[in-house]
Amino acid sequence: MPRKTQIVNMSLPLEIYEEVEKLAKEKKTSKSGILRESLERYIKQEQQWNLIYKWGEEKAISLGIKDEKDVEKLIQEYRQS
Repeated sequence: MPRKTQIVNMSLPLEIYEEVEKLAKEKKTSKSGILRESLERYIKQEQQWNLIYKWGEEKAISLGIKDEKDVEKLIQEYRQS
């Protein structure tokens, strides 16, 4: 049966390593578990931000926004209406 995990070697600043070790003890889990969960959260957050940026770019195109001056103009128009 093929492995469902991949071993990754990495270096951490001692300060971060100690925090990971402390958190693992508090949560009664492994350092690998802490790092895995952290990476999963980071990846999910990056994916969410990418969706937000994509939506923003699409919205800017649909509204004809090319720069900050266009944004300021839209805000002023909205406030005057």
